[in-house]
Amino acid sequence: MKAHLFIITAFLPCGLSLFHQVQEGHVGVYFRGGRLLDTVVGPGIHLHLPYITEMVDVNVRLQTDIIPNVPCGTKDGILSQFERVEVVNALSQAQAHTVIKAYGVDYDRVWIHDKVHHEINQFCSNKTLREVYVDDFASLDELLKLALQKDLDAHVNGVSIMAVRMTKPTVPASIRGNYEAMEEQRTAALVAQRTHEVVEQELETERAKTVSAANRRAEEIHIQTETEAQQKRTQAETKAYEDKLAAESKRYAVEQEATANEALLTDAYLRLQETRVWEQNTKAYFGESIPRLMIDAVQPVDPASVCRS
Repeated sequence: MKAHLFIITAFLPCGLSLFHQVQEGHVGVYFRGGRLLDTVVGPGIHLHLPYITEMVDVNVRLQTDIIPNVPCGTKDGILSQFERVEVVNALSQAQAHTVIKAYGVDYDRVWIHDKVHHEINQFCSNKTLREVYVDDFASLDELLKLALQKDLDAHVNGVSIMAVRMTKPTVPASIRGNYEAMEEQRTAALVAQRTHEVVEQELETERAKTVSAANRRAEEIHIQTETEAQQKRTQAETKAYEDKLAAESKRYAVEQEATANEALLTDAYLRLQETRVWEQNTKAYFGESIPRLMIDAVQPVDPASVCRS
């Protein structure tokens, strides 16, 4: 084998080599007579035959395709263009051979560059210049990304769209001035709307605080009123209980006194009281001119009635 390589090398013109290098992040594919070979090599130094085999270095890292000057004709008849559209994409290393065999090493020319022109043309033809330039421009990059990925998923398995970036479309100077003024007015309107929303939110917060304070005060008044009413009810119940207790105590005392008096009304006690009554109601007169004792007696009193009084 070494002899064969030496013989082939001996017949190669100066500047040609049997060896080639594949960079990191790339794969090498080979064409022989215009036919894609099945061999796919990774990074490193590899052998090939000049003039007979052609090696192509294919990027399988993230790459950015730049599509310049994409025209945009709107439905209101104004022609503008996007000066620069950038599409960040990646080819799967596992699917690199299949994609290149089907669409060539310039697969991105067909499925990215040409598709960007097609999708933007479709988008612009259904929009007015105002919608393209102002209303829908913020969502255009995401719409374009989704449209490209949808077609790739349907036809080219192995290419992923990561992001799409685009410049503002260029329009005639007279029209651009009008739209810039409109954009300024729109920004001012958005600022005014946001300011109004902030003020409304602050007012709503103050109203909520006022309502909360009023409800809290009403609750406090309600609790205070209930407390005072409960205190009055308690005082009234206590007074009624005390009156009832005093009445029962008085009745009990009267009953006890009556029982005691009834126990005192014995014959001896009645005679004693009768004697005391006679003593209290009898007068005795003494003197030299009075020859004898004179006793003035009052009407007799029932001793029992005196005891009861």
